[in-house]
Amino acid sequence: MIISLFFAYLIGSVPFGKIITKILINKDITQTGSGNIGATNVYRSVSKKAGILVLILDAIKPIIALTMIQYLNPNLFNEYKFIFFLVSIIGHIFPIWLKFKGGKGVACFFGGNLLLMPIPTIFSMIIWLLVVKFSKLSSFGALLSIFVLTSYELIFIYGTLNKGIILLLFVLIFLKHSSNIKRLIKGQENKIDL
Repeated sequence: MIISLFFAYLIGSVPFGKIITKILINKDITQTGSGNIGATNVYRSVSKKAGILVLILDAIKPIIALTMIQYLNPNLFNEYKFIFFLVSIIGHIFPIWLKFKGGKGVACFFGGNLLLMPIPTIFSMIIWLLVVKFSKLSSFGALLSIFVLTSYELIFIYGTLNKGIILLLFVLIFLKHSSNIKRLIKGQENKIDL
């Protein structure tokens, strides 16, 4: 169990935004744009293709962690999959390699949920795309779609612990977006073109 948790954390903590930016333009993404290692900052600061690549790679991290644990120990996975999901996102948000200063968890949240609850996750991702397409506000689209998906999960997933984990992830992601929320309220949030 402990080894699996450590593995999930390490996979989640791989800073793809920093790695891709360094490879492509030889810059430190933590010193560029907003300073965040996530896909949106890479999208704005490096290129659209780089941002999309980081988005995909970040989304895949919890999928890799969960799939490997499921393969190695199906019983452990079935009982504790939401805990492993949580730990992989904690790895992304608080990576040991970057002094625990990581991304905001949106791509990882959608990625892990694609494995755990694919249909409602795809629906929520469509909401995100539509909102961003028409409002050009990535953070607003992300927060709205995560709210929709979390609400669905709190109603339909089984187990008090699993519901608690999803709620904790929701709160954590919203807290990581506190500066975005303040700018949204003031009408000063940075816009993005898809």
